[in-house]
Amino acid sequence: MPSINLLAVFNPSNYWRTGYVSIPWQPIAQKFQIPATELILTDLRDLSHTIINAQVDRIDPEDPSRDTLVFSLNQAISPVSEDKVLASAFVKLDRGETIPQGMGEPAIEVVYGTSGEARGVRLSNSHLIVWFNLIPAPEDNGRNWYSGSASSIQLEHQEILDPFLAARGEWLGQDPEKRCMQVAQLQLPGPPHPKSPYYEVCLFNHSYRLVSQSSGPVRACITIASEPFDYMGADPVTGDSRHLVCELYRVISLYAGADYLVEELFVKGKPKAPEDRIAGAPEIVNLSFAVRYFAHMNMGITADIEQVFPVPDWCAVGSTAPPYPAYGLATNVHIDSLIHPHEGNQSHFCWQLSPGKDVTAVHMFMRGKPGGFDAQVGHTWYELIYKPLRAEIYDDAIATYPRMSDRLIQV
Repeated sequence: MPSINLLAVFNPSNYWRTGYVSIPWQPIAQKFQIPATELILTDLRDLSHTIINAQVDRIDPEDPSRDTLVFSLNQAISPVSEDKVLASAFVKLDRGETIPQGMGEPAIEVVYGTSGEARGVRLSNSHLIVWFNLIPAPEDNGRNWYSGSASSIQLEHQEILDPFLAARGEWLGQDPEKRCMQVAQLQLPGPPHPKSPYYEVCLFNHSYRLVSQSSGPVRACITIASEPFDYMGADPVTGDSRHLVCELYRVISLYAGADYLVEELFVKGKPKAPEDRIAGAPEIVNLSFAVRYFAHMNMGITADIEQVFPVPDWCAVGSTAPPYPAYGLATNVHIDSLIHPHEGNQSHFCWQLSPGKDVTAVHMFMRGKPGGFDAQVGHTWYELIYKPLRAEIYDDAIATYPRMSDRLIQV
């Protein structure tokens, strides 16, 4: 009997859930031979065969293994079976007419300079409008420390980084220093000779380049890369000392209807010169690194800062004064420290993350509730990072085996 193309979807929680699912695209394309431009997905439970919102994003044109299929579920799915082997739902893959890209929300708008360089990106959906700077001095006024930061975030059309003036309807006079999500500094392992604890790279005053962009019915997504920087240190594969030219890659996604942005970060290194190549070692390596985030935002004089121990993977900052602005940061690595006020300024926040090779961070924005923002951030961390919905290729849909997981191929 002929088989059909299926993905098995798993809900690892103990309650019914809906949401977004992501899965590497390359194994799917190789197995099913369906072009990304012709891919349509449907829920096998849906007898009306309603097409699921889906898109394939090219994260890094130099690395097809990072291409990603993302889709959203129209209906909630049940938890996995108690033995964790039976899938919660199945999604069918077919050829057909896809949902047009770049229509509706979420959306991307890139602003270019006179010489053709990307200066900034505007990401928007039905809740958020985010202006993200790619250059240090977006106003061309000599203030050159805004690179890699969101200098305006409007939640329901009101600025969340200077919310008290915004609540009074005032746009003029807002703090020109306001910004969030800025990777101010990277720390990489130090060289073995001479022994050094870490190697620091400052990025707040160096431009980013726009690597790729995509928008569809699920999310608007950009990949940006920092200016190249030299690194002398141990190769993560061989342990030998190498001189590499590295870039920090940041993949920033705004999902449809979300009040948060999801960011994925990795550092890619290449040999500086032919003599830096090592026989048997890969040409391109991903290095471990630690991120230091910086934000300048007005959360009021009295701010509640909530962080969970002994696993501090998320924290929430909220004001006790109307309009009750709040910000949450959730990661797949530990938050080693949160400094507030940073350098004695009540509007300055600094988060130091633990090292990792592939770091995911969720930046969440809230307003209007005097409490509960910490629980909201914790729940988002649980569903997006700790227990995300996941999918696998199902090898044979027409199977006689009682346990469908016997035919699953994990990707």
